[in-house]
Amino acid sequence: MVQAGNTSHYRQYIPEGFVWYKNRYIWQLQAWILLYLLGNFANGFDGALVNGLQILPEWQNYFNHPTGSTLGLLGAIQNIGSLGSIPVAPLWNDYFGRRKTVMLGGAMMLTGAALQAGAKNVNWFIGGRALLGFGGGFNNNADPLMVIELCFPSHRAPIAGSYNSIVNIGSIVAAATTFGTYYMAGQWSWRLPLLIQVIPTSIQWSLIMFGPESPRWLMGKGKETEALRVLAKYHGNGDEHDPLVLYEFEEIKNAIVQERAQKRFGWTHLFNSKGMRRRSFTMMALAVCGQWSGNSMVSYYLNQVLNTVGLTDKPSQLGINVGLSVWNFFCGFTAGFNADRFGRRRLFLISISGMLLMFTCVTICSAQYVQAHSVVAGKLTVLFIFLFTGFYAIGWASVLLLYVTEIVPFSLRSKGHSLFAITQASMQVFNQYVNPIAFASIGWKYYIVFDCFIVCIGLFVYFFVPETKGHTLEETALMFDGPEAVAELQKQAEEQAAIDRGLDEAHIVQHDRTKHAELGSSLDDKESVEHREVVDAIQGGRA
Repeated sequence: MVQAGNTSHYRQYIPEGFVWYKNRYIWQLQAWILLYLLGNFANGFDGALVNGLQILPEWQNYFNHPTGSTLGLLGAIQNIGSLGSIPVAPLWNDYFGRRKTVMLGGAMMLTGAALQAGAKNVNWFIGGRALLGFGGGFNNNADPLMVIELCFPSHRAPIAGSYNSIVNIGSIVAAATTFGTYYMAGQWSWRLPLLIQVIPTSIQWSLIMFGPESPRWLMGKGKETEALRVLAKYHGNGDEHDPLVLYEFEEIKNAIVQERAQKRFGWTHLFNSKGMRRRSFTMMALAVCGQWSGNSMVSYYLNQVLNTVGLTDKPSQLGINVGLSVWNFFCGFTAGFNADRFGRRRLFLISISGMLLMFTCVTICSAQYVQAHSVVAGKLTVLFIFLFTGFYAIGWASVLLLYVTEIVPFSLRSKGHSLFAITQASMQVFNQYVNPIAFASIGWKYYIVFDCFIVCIGLFVYFFVPETKGHTLEETALMFDGPEAVAELQKQAEEQAAIDRGLDEAHIVQHDRTKHAELGSSLDDKESVEHREVVDAIQGGRA
């Protein structure tokens, strides 16, 4: 299965010659979306901070040069913390909304970052990182969903495809910060970067409640009037009868009504049908693939990798760290921004092919340096690491998150994203804890494990990952249920949008509610289930 239904069907409702940057409301929308991109900036900053802090002599001295399992725990503890929030975050997200989820997560992240910056010993530092990870689990559940659910339809793929590459902007800032503080004397050389870490989260936390809520979430809560107004303002330049707005409104409505009729909203529904099992398997497999592709060896333990090839000079390591972040951003952003032009599947396959070639070269050159002490081989290793991370960014740091969030229906999107996140975080914890131990034990030979796994990744993507470009969010979510489901959704939305053009706001919404009643809408059932899930989660936490 490559495509389903009519691709780019929604584009017929966008006026010919439409230029988005002449629409002031879309400019406002982009500003609100930027706030959610800041969440991933914070992720990138922290990820690069792990590398940067290890290179700072003052940090190493203060925490007694952590190695082995202690170093592994320092790298893994944030993901361990995020694992704890993953079962609860989607329940909060579905019940209280995307914005309030970001507010709660941001508050915990700010507290954890402050604890980390003020740490007096390694256990204090680990505790701060654990709380930072727990709060980050809430933000990471809500931020990407808000991006794909708020975007103007033709902007969804470029912006959401570029979402993951924002990590690299955070990495660049973190790497540059630690590069600068390397030359500072005293504890501020490592405490200052940790304090700078709170800036993006503070901005997001301060402004988020002034922006719009997801129209999909509003529709799912029976707030059809508010959903219509959000769509009209930001997608129709304030016109509730704009053809695109009515088409989106009806398509969202019909998709949610059908999900309610099927009572799709519990955790078990991620596996209770052939289509959902295929979605869930695909998400989990892609999460494993992204973490077992060799990038974890470079991204978290770069200094150890460079030590094996003779680059032990700390300023040189910091400079390479900055250069890698810039290169990764360029490759990831370019690929993600063109996700609809090239297609998700093609970008994945290009990425995997390049990764296999480059990581094989890294393995060979590392072996030559260790066994033959070849200076040329050591320098070539750095070159191939650069090329490898670029190819990794083309697929896994760009369209991965777009793909796994867009293939899940609205009522299960938050839980589906959590399934992906818990699988990804589990692999990250495993990698971050085991990699330094395995690397210290067998050195460059550990690279061979990743070479073999990249081959398996390529086979999986080629045979099991379909293309999704050219559809609205609701249409993409139905692709795993077959082309007939997508075509039927398009037909229903088109017919009902034509009726809505002659109605005022109140009658459009009333028409929507009448349709809910006719199809046996289960909104009350859904809300009661969500309420019970949230209460059970809170009580479980108290216990």
